[in-house]
Amino acid sequence: MSSPENSTATVDRIGTLPDEILIHILSFVPTKQAFTTSILSKRWIHLWRYVPILDFTETNLEDRDSVIRFEEFIFSVIRSRHSAGNHSINTFILDIQRHSSRLHALVFGNSNTIAPEFPIPILGSTTLVVLKLASFDMGADLFLNLITLPSLKTLHLKNINFDQDEHLLLILQKCPILEYLQLSNIYGHSSYYWISDDNTLTKLKRADITICYCYFPMKALSNLEFLRIQLSEDYHPYDFPTFNNLTHLVVNYDWDIVVQVLQHCPKLQSLDLYQLQGDYWKDDEDIADDDQENWAYPKSVPTCLSLNLTTCTMRDFAFAGLQRNHVMLARFILKNAKVLETMTIWCSRKRSKIEKLLSSCPRASAKCQLSIY
Repeated sequence: MSSPENSTATVDRIGTLPDEILIHILSFVPTKQAFTTSILSKRWIHLWRYVPILDFTETNLEDRDSVIRFEEFIFSVIRSRHSAGNHSINTFILDIQRHSSRLHALVFGNSNTIAPEFPIPILGSTTLVVLKLASFDMGADLFLNLITLPSLKTLHLKNINFDQDEHLLLILQKCPILEYLQLSNIYGHSSYYWISDDNTLTKLKRADITICYCYFPMKALSNLEFLRIQLSEDYHPYDFPTFNNLTHLVVNYDWDIVVQVLQHCPKLQSLDLYQLQGDYWKDDEDIADDDQENWAYPKSVPTCLSLNLTTCTMRDFAFAGLQRNHVMLARFILKNAKVLETMTIWCSRKRSKIEKLLSSCPRASAKCQLSIY
């Protein structure tokens, strides 16, 4: 066990480091912890203000008073940085933890409650590179005309409620060099306001979109190299562009959805399919090796299967029952993917039957290795 003298000596040794190194060290801890270092000595009082990362991870708001205190703190942080002459922010992370239905109302908006006021100055930062927001109500008073994010490359939005659908797109239009977009649990309110999506997100390379009930033009994602998207009957964008640069796709598998999407991905090399946890249970016990009953064979084989697909993974196979369409989808890929190297099936049940149904299936690629776990 170290003595008080040794601990003091360690602090003193750290204090001899240049300001630039100390600021870099502080950038690895949440902003509240960085703020507490200001009591160490006179030299530390202002150092935290120059950290280029504002990280409010796992912010717990339990009641009305905690919301008010948090709002005051976050604005005081921004003001203190400005007063110290530091207007540069590289990364901003704001993640509000919700622990009750009451807090859900506080955060997601209710005319009778107080929600944290969003720090609008952050959306006008010309130096911001990474922005991560979770559990916020982006209300009508978002001052969209003041938003400018010319340096932003990474944007993560989770559990966000937009007052109007077009607000999401208007924000994205202010991010001309955005490279990575992650949307999860996004909600909006439809309106008839039309926004042009021409030339939107031309630099975007990666997108992860799950549970997005806010209108989003898929044409804006046409330059992607990686896409993870969750589709359903409730959310099925029909304006898919041709993804000429897409090489890796992750999507929930339903026969119709997968085939339609693959037709738009001519250069796809890696396909990762999974089932949604809420998928209804269906067990087709009478599936035969060449069973194509009630199954519409596609009119054409997607280009990616003929030329480029080398890896395919189907996760949660038979998770909601062994379904004929899923078996036929796997067989279709095996029969038509001419350069396929690995086909991996992950299943928690009926492994022997799945092996029987798929192992006997002809394979277009002589190099294809079928693995079932």
